[in-house]
Amino acid sequence: MTVAAASGVGQAAAWRLLSLGFTPPTRETLDEVAGLAEALLGLEWDRRVESTLRVIVSEAESVDRDALAAQYQHLFGGTVRVAPYEGSYELDPIRQGRQMADVAGFYRAFGAEARGQVAERPDHVGCELEFLSFLELRRLEALESEREADAAVLDDVAASFLRDHAGRWLPTFFGEVYAAAGNAQLYRGLAAFGMHVVRAELERRALDPEPLPRRHPVSAVERDAFDCG
Repeated sequence: MTVAAASGVGQAAAWRLLSLGFTPPTRETLDEVAGLAEALLGLEWDRRVESTLRVIVSEAESVDRDALAAQYQHLFGGTVRVAPYEGSYELDPIRQGRQMADVAGFYRAFGAEARGQVAERPDHVGCELEFLSFLELRRLEALESEREADAAVLDDVAASFLRDHAGRWLPTFFGEVYAAAGNAQLYRGLAAFGMHVVRAELERRALDPEPLPRRHPVSAVERDAFDCG
């Protein structure tokens, strides 16, 4: 069962949960992750996904933030084990630049942008997931206001963004996180949930985006900060 089949709000909440889960952890973000996962448990899931959500709730509520920050750094900082940027999965530097420009264009069209203390990287996993949540909430607001044409446009934009960007690399990213996370149970849970949500949404929309490859070799960290609030 897809999230959207049960609730459009549930789909937005799933994207938001994943967006927060893959940003540097703070007590506030962990509290929101736990709350969103708890709320999503109110929908119908198969047993495996339900178990994964319960792990996310438990870990987000109980994990030591400093320990989790060290796990985050181990995965995404220093020497990068899993690249959290779409552009890092594109080996052609020209196409890499075009990807980032296109992602930024999607954001600008809706008055959104990725901001950071060091540099802007609109293709960060947290930013792309937050944008998908934003689009779904805007679509629901349009439906509630009986603006069906606007809702259809927003739905088409989300499909385009999944086909051209998020859907091309997030399955690879989540698979890499799951494999690299080791005993970091929160990140393993988030990765497993992310794989389910993205694949289910691509299937629901009958989208088959061309996947970007696994990122090899491991290289030095891309030192970009971001704020996708």
